[in-house]
Amino acid sequence: MKKIFKLLLPLIIGSLVTMLGTSCKKQHYTIETTTDVNIVDYLRKYPDQFSELVKVLDKTNISPYLNAYGAYTIFAPTNDAIKLYLQKIGKASVDDIDSSTWKNICRLHLIQDTIRTTSFTDGKLYTPTMYGQFLTTSVNDYGVTIVNRQAAITQSNILTGNGYIHVIDHVLQPATQTIAQMVEANSKYSIYTQALKATGLYDTLNIVNNPDTTRRWLTFLAESDSVLKLSGINTYTDLQKKYNNTGDPKNPNDSLFLYMAYHILTNLNYLADIVSAPSHPTLAPSNVVTSLLSGQTILLNQAVFNGVFEQGIQMDRANSDNSCTNGVVHALLGDIYLKIRSPFRVDFDIADQPEIRKLTSIFRRAGKYVQFSVGQLANVTWQQGLVQYTCEPATTTNYYWYDDHLDFGLRTNPVVNSFIEFTTPLIVKGKYKVWVNYRRGGQGNYTQVFVDDVPLSRIVDLTAYLPSTTATPAVLESQGFKRYSANIPTSNSTQAGELAGVVDIATTDVHKIKF
Repeated sequence: MKKIFKLLLPLIIGSLVTMLGTSCKKQHYTIETTTDVNIVDYLRKYPDQFSELVKVLDKTNISPYLNAYGAYTIFAPTNDAIKLYLQKIGKASVDDIDSSTWKNICRLHLIQDTIRTTSFTDGKLYTPTMYGQFLTTSVNDYGVTIVNRQAAITQSNILTGNGYIHVIDHVLQPATQTIAQMVEANSKYSIYTQALKATGLYDTLNIVNNPDTTRRWLTFLAESDSVLKLSGINTYTDLQKKYNNTGDPKNPNDSLFLYMAYHILTNLNYLADIVSAPSHPTLAPSNVVTSLLSGQTILLNQAVFNGVFEQGIQMDRANSDNSCTNGVVHALLGDIYLKIRSPFRVDFDIADQPEIRKLTSIFRRAGKYVQFSVGQLANVTWQQGLVQYTCEPATTTNYYWYDDHLDFGLRTNPVVNSFIEFTTPLIVKGKYKVWVNYRRGGQGNYTQVFVDDVPLSRIVDLTAYLPSTTATPAVLESQGFKRYSANIPTSNSTQAGELAGVVDIATTDVHKIKF
């Protein structure tokens, strides 16, 4: 099939959520290279800096394997850092702490992977420590990299024969509190602490391991008492009156239970994870939280719903990424709540992509066009070649919606694409008819449509004319066709809408539609 022109999918389709990565401040580091065979030999070479750390590594019997070839990254606390730690806990020397405690501390400083600072993000590192917890990194106002909000990197990217050394000025401490315990210990979250206990979700956030010993990782979106007050909620009683509709907040169908469950994301999601995906499942069944990175601001649940713009809730980046033994806690600057939505018609214009809309001299400008290579449109996936956006000249007699369209080749030929896939806007869970609206072409009579990789029931024929130019809408629909615009002359049979099938959208979320 040579071209699928402009496709509008009524009942499944508006503007797209763009998947974006994290960003952080520019940093400059000096890379030091040593000919030492391994990390431990390097540390021994500088006793004025690392003699205390070497004592710990020897005491815990970690030195032998860290002295062998492999791939490691160590965040190495200096002698001064270890002395500060000993002073903090009231110990006089390294020998006053048992080896098992030191071993856990050492494992938190060790990653079985080679990670340079160029791979750091504003959030968790991509590989967990040997202790099993993730480290987080951020850059302060002075351009200094901070690890786990506890230590500053004073020297970085020291390359040895078996990995990298990053020198830090404090000993890192592992998380010791569960999500529930961290929220309860913070007086700013007194209302949410009461709500978690009332709904029974406190126990859910207090589990470190499931009965099958598999660690259960969760993410909690916390709103402080002061944030809730902005929504008129001054006490737990106010929250209960607003949401507790059954009288039993432990009832999974109760509004207060669902409100709190909606603040709990499944899996471990640091800030870097949240902005790397457009949506995240919650413990509120079949409901997700959507995410968007706007500059340095992370917004949750910003969307256009049924033609109405809904401002997103901003995450408090400075007070987020708080590691716990069973997950992470983030702070929000506004009240996020589960909205009751009913299925509604969604018209999805695939020619209206964020990257195209930014080209103001081309987007919907008569006679203009632009081509895109694979990877240049964040919400469109195809295999090879170019996709072209075209806005028809002012004299056009083609009745495209907004006079623009996307052109792309599809063919079961190894040098052409066998599929193209689009990310939809937010679609409320429910059953939908999926209509593919197009301008008839000379090819494409066997086009299979998928939603979330599930094939729809009807093969779409993009070479088909409207069966009749005089039939009523009801008659056309009974034949699997419709007119998609009232502006198309009744004599025109080339602009058609064809039924691809019925889909059951299980989750209110963005979805994928593939041709």
